[in-house]
Amino acid sequence: KQWYQRRVRGQSRWMEPSFCVFPAPRPSCESVRMVELPAAADARMYERTLHQILLVLRRIKCLTYCVVFLTLTTLILYLVREHILDCEYSPRHLLSLNSDYSNTIELGKPGFGATVEALLFSRDRREECERRSIIFTKTHKTGSSTITNILLRYGETSNLTQLLYSYPSSTEYRKLLDRKLMKGRPTANIFSQHASYNNEFLSQHIRGNPIRFTILRSPVSQFISAYSFFNKTRLYPADTFEGSIKLFLRSHPDYLTKKWFCKNCQNLVNSNAIDMGFSTEDYVKSPDKEAFLSEFITSADATWDLVLITEYFDLSLVLLKRRLCLRMEDILYLKSLERIQRETVEEPFTLARIGEMQHIDMALYEHFNATFWREVAKERGIMEEVEQFQRLNRKVQRYCVRGSKKGYFGTYENVLAPEARDNFQCLAMNTRCLPFARLLQARDDEEVTDEQREVLSELQEDPDSLSYRQLISLPKDSHLIELVYRSRLKK
Repeated sequence: KQWYQRRVRGQSRWMEPSFCVFPAPRPSCESVRMVELPAAADARMYERTLHQILLVLRRIKCLTYCVVFLTLTTLILYLVREHILDCEYSPRHLLSLNSDYSNTIELGKPGFGATVEALLFSRDRREECERRSIIFTKTHKTGSSTITNILLRYGETSNLTQLLYSYPSSTEYRKLLDRKLMKGRPTANIFSQHASYNNEFLSQHIRGNPIRFTILRSPVSQFISAYSFFNKTRLYPADTFEGSIKLFLRSHPDYLTKKWFCKNCQNLVNSNAIDMGFSTEDYVKSPDKEAFLSEFITSADATWDLVLITEYFDLSLVLLKRRLCLRMEDILYLKSLERIQRETVEEPFTLARIGEMQHIDMALYEHFNATFWREVAKERGIMEEVEQFQRLNRKVQRYCVRGSKKGYFGTYENVLAPEARDNFQCLAMNTRCLPFARLLQARDDEEVTDEQREVLSELQEDPDSLSYRQLISLPKDSHLIELVYRSRLKK
């Protein structure tokens, strides 16, 4: 440093004092040693190098400060935003908006969750609607199991009956038959099981003037999901998942052009149309296939009052809530049964071939996707309600769920929190449709004996799903929204 300072001042020599020899009369150094400086060119090079090193160090230090500052700022803004979103519709804020409620309702008291819900959506105009019986046409790999779970829970909390087969049989993938129905219940309020749609049968066994609805999914993504779920790769082995699909497509070139039956195409190819009652045999034998398909779409449009779309699932649920006069608690759901390994198809030609094979479902989807958005356009304030529903559903997910585990067919299942295992809504939301329906059959079927029910009440196969004992003992209206907000207030 001394050399550098003297070099800047233009000195050509500098003095390096030698060490003094002690003891000495005074600590002074009289002898000096003269040191020659490097050549001028070398000195300039050292000067430039040192200057560049110092400049780089300063830039690194400045950059580090900037990164730390931006990271902290982003974190603070995120936390502030989450706090605002949570508090904007928090119980205390909502009560402060309405003096009538704030004077009569206290935090933590029974019924507070219903009050929160009422205030949460009081800004939207909710037209009076008549409660009607329900026919839900369950389609494959469209999120329909979540909607069936919602309807099963709705029937329990609203004291409505379900149209079911005798215990322990199921309507899964079968035709509807009178002799299979549960004894002692010829008619019911709700039907939401897997079965090919039969309007004559359902009109006889569902009371009143039911509302009919179903749900559709983009046919290409629905095909890929079904192909993976039903493990069709074992029937069409290949090096990759996409290679297996290519082999499947090559194996059925004449399906729905010359042939109407395909054993390995069941629940896979145009399955949504088949679930809605479309006859592939009549279609193939028809002299004018386009006219036959157009007539079916026109008939379907007149039959189903509402068709939901999987790609806009939360929006579909809020729309369904408004049409069926449901509560917000009725349409809550837990994300579950997600695939552990998500298979994809990347090649455009393969995707185009899937769409070509799914042309019946494609025509249905395009038609009802347009009708769906026309129905959404009629609803004022629905997008704001969807945002509020999504925030509430995330809170419920955090309250009920503490982890995940490996489930059936290569999916993840939820592990419930300890407090959620004693809550009917959390348990019911986490129970698959078929076990749920069989529990209802065992409770309501007149042919099931008391001994069989007693054996069922002792069974607890999965602590994270509803058992028979919990079905008959837990209170159905568990005020889940109230519990969620109360737990957040304690925090």
